[in-house]
Amino acid sequence: MIEIKSNERLDDLQFNNLQIIQEIDGYCFTSDSIALANYVKVMRGEVLIDLCSGSGVIGILAHYKSRFKKTYLVELQENLADMSRRTLEYNKITDIEVINSPLQGISQKLGTGKADCVVCNPPYKKCGTATKLNENQSIAIAKHELTVTLEEIVKEASRLLKFGGVFYTINKEERLADLIVNLRKYGIEPKELKIRRSDKGANIIMLKAKKGGKSGMTISLV
Repeated sequence: MIEIKSNERLDDLQFNNLQIIQEIDGYCFTSDSIALANYVKVMRGEVLIDLCSGSGVIGILAHYKSRFKKTYLVELQENLADMSRRTLEYNKITDIEVINSPLQGISQKLGTGKADCVVCNPPYKKCGTATKLNENQSIAIAKHELTVTLEEIVKEASRLLKFGGVFYTINKEERLADLIVNLRKYGIEPKELKIRRSDKGANIIMLKAKKGGKSGMTISLV
């Protein structure tokens, strides 16, 4: 029997009868996570690494929609990693593995050139911005660069990817320049930019980039 704690609930992912464990008052995935998972498109039988995986929703959905051979969920926060492991048990998933570890240096643990695809829904906010931190530490870490920076994410993604491998990420439009600068710094070329309009503030951008890719990027509204 898989333990569902008193502060947790089971949510239906509305795909393949998959269920996910989430905290009632803590970190929960948003529509951004679902949009990014749906954006990932690769060949079957490849290896996916989900950085800053949280409750595991992106890695789990992308794994089943693209039929990856193996998926790794990399998450720093122990409580979220534990929820992910129990979610995998609940759904009887054996070809996804949770790595509870800092993101920095994860390529040394998993191996350089390990992945055909890396995906990341990162913290959107830089440290030191005027935005007030959430009182819930787990949510604050998910939203703000308290434990990892955008550059560190891109650096590890580059090390993890095979030549020709693809990187998918999502962010607010205010971070687009930072994202492109860091991608090119570490040899990952932006190839597709999708803009999701928002009536609540900054638009959301989703970006696909290719390690060792040629220059040239398409832009579209979604």
